[in-house]
Amino acid sequence: MPKEVLSAIGAGLASAVAAIAFLSGTFMALGFVYLAPLPMLMAGLAYGPRTAGISALVGIIALGVFGGPVMAGTFAVIHGLPVWVIVKLALTQRLGRTGASGQAAVNWMPPGEIVSAMVLFTAVAVVTAAFAVEDNELSGFVAEHLGQVLGQMAPGLSATDRGRTAQAMTPLFPGALATIWVAMAAVNTVIAQGCLVRIGRSQRPSPSYVGLELPGWTSWPLVSAAALALVGLGEWEYMGRNLTMVLALPYFFLGLAVFHTLARQVTATKPVLVVFYLVIVISVWAALVVAGIGIVEQWFGLRNRIASAMAGNGQTDE
Repeated sequence: MPKEVLSAIGAGLASAVAAIAFLSGTFMALGFVYLAPLPMLMAGLAYGPRTAGISALVGIIALGVFGGPVMAGTFAVIHGLPVWVIVKLALTQRLGRTGASGQAAVNWMPPGEIVSAMVLFTAVAVVTAAFAVEDNELSGFVAEHLGQVLGQMAPGLSATDRGRTAQAMTPLFPGALATIWVAMAAVNTVIAQGCLVRIGRSQRPSPSYVGLELPGWTSWPLVSAAALALVGLGEWEYMGRNLTMVLALPYFFLGLAVFHTLARQVTATKPVLVVFYLVIVISVWAALVVAGIGIVEQWFGLRNRIASAMAGNGQTDE
C-alpha cells in the first residue's frame, strides 16, 4: 500500500480518536479535541488534497462505526470538510510575473485569503443553521439546548442556575463557538505547516504571518453584519451580532500582525509578546481592541506608517 494512503489512514484514525476524546470525561482530553484536525492537516499538507480527503473519509467511517451517523456527520462538517478545503486552498498555486530568467514566478495562496475564506464558510454555516432550526428562532434553540448540555455537564446546578447560565451564554454563543472553531483550525494549520517544514515534508514554504494581508472584499460582509446587528430586530439582530463576531476574526489576526510589527521595534520582543498574549487570554476586551486595530490597519495601513516612521528615524526592521 502506498505510503501516502497509509499516512491518510493513520491520520484519519488519529483525528477520529482525538475528536471523541471528551467522552473519557477527563479535563485533559479536551486538549485532544482541539487538536483533532492536526493529523489530517499534516497528512494533507504533506501529500495533497487527495490525501486530506482520504483521511477525512477514514475518520468519518470510523466514527460512523463507533458512534453512528450523527457522530460521523458531525465529524465530517466540523473537521473533515474544512480540513480538505484548507489543504486545497493552502496548496493552490498561481503564476506570477515572469522574471529575468523567463520563468513565471509561483505564488502560493496567502494565509489572509485562506482564513478569510474559512470565516466566510463558517458565517454561511451559521446563517444556514439559523434558517434550519424550527420556527427560525436560533436564539431559542440555542438557549434550550444549552440548558440541556449544562444539565449533563453540571448536574449539581439547580434549574434556576442552569437557566441563568444558559441565558447569559445565549446572546453570543453561536458566534463565539464559530470563532473558536476557526481560530483553532488556523492554529492547527500553522502547527502542521511548522512541523512539516522542520522534517522537510512541506509542499509549500511557510508564509510570513507578520506580513498578513486580507483581501479587500472582507470589509463588506463585516459591515453588512454590523449593520444588521444595529438595525435588525429580534432574530435578525441576533444573527447580525453573532455574524459580526465571526467576520471580525480575520481582523483580529491582522491586529496581531500589527502588534508583532510593533514588538519587533523593542529589544525585549519575546517578553512583550508573552505579556500581550496573556492579556488577550484573560480579557475579551483586549481581543476586541486587537480586532479594532486590524480594521484600522486594513483601511489606513498602520504597518506602512510604522515602517515609514522607523525609516525616517534611521531604524530598520530586522
